[in-house]
Formats: sequence, structure tokens, C-alpha cells
Amino acid sequence: MTAQIALREALRDVVGPAARVHGFSGSGGNWRRSNALGDWAIVNVQSSSFSNRERLRCVINLSLAPRPWLDWQERTLGRLPKPIPESLGLYRRRLHPTGAPPGSDGWWEITGRRDSAAAVRDMAARLADDGWPFLTALLDRERMTEQIRSRDLGFIRGDENAGYLARAEAAMLSEHGRSDELDRLLETVATEPQRENAMEFVRWARERAGTRR
Repeated sequence: MTAQIALREALRDVVGPAARVHGFSGSGGNWRRSNALGDWAIVNVQSSSFSNRERLRCVINLSLAPRPWLDWQERTLGRLPKPIPESLGLYRRRLHPTGAPPGSDGWWEITGRRDSAAAVRDMAARLADDGWPFLTALLDRERMTEQIRSRDLGFIRGDENAGYLARAEAAMLSEHGRSDELDRLLETVATEPQRENAMEFVRWARERAGTRR
């Protein structure tokens, strides 16, 4: 049995049922859940490109893609892929094996059926503790906006990313029409180094807000 097959079967038997309990659907290492507003929570088990039949390394990606952010992505991409990939999320981070040093990019390693079962049990525990419930909470728009205002979008956080965080919050606020707060955020966006893209976003957000009264 290859490492890939061992992982796939263990995910099917252990993580798949847990995903369904939490309202997520999918298979093969990808599970998704949406809300009535069109926001998507995504869990993805990513295998390293350096894996082979005998040894496989993998990590869990968590992603939350609010519909306003996806609408901006559609503006830039022309068309959104189906299904929505975790890479298009506004909030993105990884879950690592239990015991991985803080700040390290630890991955699970699988060589066959026995260690795949142990690895996937640990994945299931990490998801139960800090995966399914966290993403489910972010499917609430108020909670997602609070997350943005906490200056923490997983991989992107802190004052050094002020322009990106302002863009994220502006996308969410554009749903509610024009406001002084939206204008303030867009002024910050306009100072981003990639000025052409920044000004395109400003135009998009103002157009979007203008159609929502």
C-alpha cells in the first residue's frame, strides 16, 4: 500500500465522519461548509510535492473566504474556480502536528497504514480543538469582522500589513453602503505600494457600496 492510499483511507474513515458532524462536506482531503450569505469555510489536507509512494508529508490548511472577498477576487480573476480553493481565503493558516514547536512549519509524516492511522487521529484531534469550531465561528459575519479588526488573518497579521487589513475590512463594510468608516479604510488602502491594484480595489469598493443602500 502506498503512503498516498494509506492517508486517503485514514482520512475517509476518521476525518470524513467528523467533518459531516460539523456540517462540512467533501472527500479526498477537502471539506467545505457555506452559510446563507455565500461565505465558505475550507479545510484542506495538503501533501508535499516532494512526497513519494513510500513517504508522504502533509499539513492541514484552514481557510475562510467571505463572499465580499470572493467578489473582489472574481473582479481580479475574471472567474472564480469551482469549488472555491483554500488559496482564495481571506483568513488562512495551518494546523501542525501535536507537539510541533511554536512557529515551526511541522508536517505529519506517513509511510504506511500504521503511522497513517496515528497521524490522522492526531489530525482529527487538532481539527476538533482548533479547526471545525474555529471556522464555523468565522462563518458568522460579525465574528469574521472582529477577526479582521484584531489584525489577525492567520498568515497575514500585525501593523506591518495595515493596508491589506484595511482592504479586508473595507470589502466587508462595502456590503452595507457608503460610510465615513469605509472612506477611512479606503484612504489606507490607497497608500499600498502596488498602487494600480490598490486604486482598482478602491474603485470596486466604492462602486459596490454605492449600489447598497
